[in-house]
Amino acid sequence: MEIRAYRVSRIVEYMRDLLEEDMLLCSFWIEGEISNFNRHGSGHLFFSVKDDDATLRAVIFKNDADELKFSPKNGDLVRIYGRISLYKKSGDLRLIGEFMDLTGTGRGDIKQNLEMLKEKLLAEGIFNNRRPLPPYPEKIAIVTSPTGAAIADMRKVIHGRNPLIRVVLVPVLVQGERAPQTLAEGIALANEKSGADVIIVGRGGGSTEDLWAFNSEEVARAVFNSSIPVVSAVGHETDFSLCDFAADLRCATPTEAAQVVTPDYAEIMGIFRARVGNLGLALENRVKFAARQLDMRQKRLSDGIFRRFGDARRDLLNRSNILEKVSPMAVLRRGFAVVSDDAGNIIAKGSTLTHRQKVLLQFQDILREAEIL
Repeated sequence: MEIRAYRVSRIVEYMRDLLEEDMLLCSFWIEGEISNFNRHGSGHLFFSVKDDDATLRAVIFKNDADELKFSPKNGDLVRIYGRISLYKKSGDLRLIGEFMDLTGTGRGDIKQNLEMLKEKLLAEGIFNNRRPLPPYPEKIAIVTSPTGAAIADMRKVIHGRNPLIRVVLVPVLVQGERAPQTLAEGIALANEKSGADVIIVGRGGGSTEDLWAFNSEEVARAVFNSSIPVVSAVGHETDFSLCDFAADLRCATPTEAAQVVTPDYAEIMGIFRARVGNLGLALENRVKFAARQLDMRQKRLSDGIFRRFGDARRDLLNRSNILEKVSPMAVLRRGFAVVSDDAGNIIAKGSTLTHRQKVLLQFQDILREAEIL
């Protein structure tokens, strides 16, 4: 049996995808002590977070590191919000931190509330929405900002892949205080009025605060309650939200979502032409088969007719021979004659004849009169 060997990068990428898509490991809080702290020249923070029994390597990238409200150092007891990933080059497991506070301080309370909300919705089954997407949608509703780059990108991808698909924009706010309400209303409106086969909810990337509307309970419930399948496309590849978990499918970007839900027109036409060709070939084969069947049945019918005609002819000949053997003419041909009176009655017994009676004698070839002496 042939042994299939994978490239190291393929296995590492597969492991990384499993980790980053795991519902627990993609966003959680962790507490521990900082050790091996190093602030890199790039602005990234590299360190380990540990407790009495285990150590986990961690990194906070520059953009998030610049927002920290304190200067981390070895020995600090901290609370970190982040996710688990795998560093491809070295194969190291790492905690990618987004927020970090000294224990019990800062904006960690907001994230803690998010975790509590996430656990609540998970327990209710809000994250169990996994309906299949329609393979050939005719209309796609997009719930997003009418002025953002995301809608332009999605329209370009959709119309580039399939110009026959109609796109319905449901304009909403995607950030700010009123964004959660308008997003939920937009999803409900798309269900009631759009007539769409699938809904894309999303926006382009931004800071955590920019994307926070998609972490609201009302948006998650609106997605879950949608009678039309929903694709969530919020932010960039590394961003996750409650909207992502509640949707039927999560895509890393709006562009990817547009590509996933839109069947390629050229591919469809290729399949159509192939099926038409197969149908024509099948029809041609069916006609040929029917013609062969007709020929065979015609031959069997013809053979049957000739066979029955032959059988009837032989039967007629046999009956004719039998009749010939028992016919009076056959007797006459053997030298006998038929005697009848002048009225034409057959005289079978000589004792019935009288003196001077006129009789008729029927020979094979002639009828003669005679008189009984």
